[in-house]
Amino acid sequence: MPDEDYDETAERTVVFERSALEAAPPTAGDRMHVLVRMDGANVGQVTRLSGEIVEIGRIAKNAVHLPFEGVSRQHARLVLKGGKYWLEDLASANGTFVQGTRITVHALSDGDVVQFGPRVVFRYSVTDPGEEKIMRQLYESSVKDSLTGAHNREYFAERLKTEVAYAKRHETQLSLMMIDVDHFKKVNDTYGHPAGDAVLVAVVAAIAGTLRGEDVLARYGGEEFAVILRGIELANAVIAAERVRELIAALSVNHDGRTISCAVSIGVASAACIDEASAEGMVAVADRRLYLAKRSGRNRVVSSG
Repeated sequence: MPDEDYDETAERTVVFERSALEAAPPTAGDRMHVLVRMDGANVGQVTRLSGEIVEIGRIAKNAVHLPFEGVSRQHARLVLKGGKYWLEDLASANGTFVQGTRITVHALSDGDVVQFGPRVVFRYSVTDPGEEKIMRQLYESSVKDSLTGAHNREYFAERLKTEVAYAKRHETQLSLMMIDVDHFKKVNDTYGHPAGDAVLVAVVAAIAGTLRGEDVLARYGGEEFAVILRGIELANAVIAAERVRELIAALSVNHDGRTISCAVSIGVASAACIDEASAEGMVAVADRRLYLAKRSGRNRVVSSG
């Protein structure tokens, strides 16, 4: 006997109209092909593949641009055939690998681990828009500072190494700004930490508004930030730094009904400042010049010493 609280209607199968039954079933969206980075500071970065041919290599014209040591200029390509991508090595110097095996031509399967040269590794995945969005969000959260939206220090360190290697290989210019918010402790002590957070967010937004798409802005630690300037020599980097300094000096941050003034000190270095350019060397020189800017009265740019 059914329980007295049993509701017979809850067990009845709902009958749909025939038109609803004949309609196409709901789907998760169109399937798409992506490469998900599995090494270095870019781990988790998602690259969507599109088109019948996707070229991969070290030079910028490639659809998948990999400006890293050990990757050939035109390293490999993906060719779409019958709804799946075939990976072809283009006689690269250091090889293309799938699941650890060096290949010449290989039909990719969902989940394959693909390696270009000695250290650039991806996972090939067939997914849908919803899954791709989640993967992109996870990547963003792994490389961005949650408060300001600037890149985090880990990403900065790896990216600067890559940029130094690129500048050496192609004999191009590279500069670095190290930026510190002046009297930041006083802001926190006077207005509170939420106000200090508001200042950092406003400073990052102002700096980002002056940069090019290829420049990299990162939170280096606390109230200190770094900007990588690809293809920019020291003199022009100083001009860019002065522009940032002036912009921040004119900035007023409104928080909780109060107005807070800002200023920054900036140390600038370039790869040409160092006998043997390295990421560590550039940071050391720029940081030393930042310290000189602080000692010299703050709210200034120092590019020597």
